[in-house]
Amino acid sequence: MKTNTRAFQRDFPRMRRLAAAGTVIVVEAEGQAFEFRARRRGAGVLGCLSGRAKLGKLREGPAIPLEEWGQLAR
Repeated sequence: MKTNTRAFQRDFPRMRRLAAAGTVIVVEAEGQAFEFRARRRGAGVLGCLSGRAKLGKLREGPAIPLEEWGQLAR
């Protein structure tokens, strides 16, 4: 939906409801365009990665065997 700054300010409660419903509002002013949309609520910092890792094939123990650590293993 396109609008100008005056209409956006005047109808802000309506614009906020539209954005919350998923509509992207494009506010045009002085030759520039700005988008107003609601942020999606995430599940946290790694929420976008949930369900993508396949952990069934991980081997037991450390990823790098202790023999390869040399002096750092002590």
